Amino acid sequence: MQDWKKIFSNTQLAYATMVAGLLEEQGIPTKLLNKQDTSYIFLGEVELYTPSIFEEKALSIIAEIN
Repeated sequence: MQDWKKIFSNTQLAYATMVAGLLEEQGIPTKLLNKQDTSYIFLGEVELYTPSIFEEKALSIIAEIN
């Protein structure tokens, strides 16, 4: 994922998916990378990436959510 920046991570897949959906509604492309253990889902995180040109806008939207 060249020129993609990690903008968000969370231990809950559903929450990370919701954030990705909100960003995509605003025209910001996203990719989810699930690093959770398949046997123990409480281990690991889900990371959200976006192209570097959208990083600033995506971070401001995420800040509004939180």
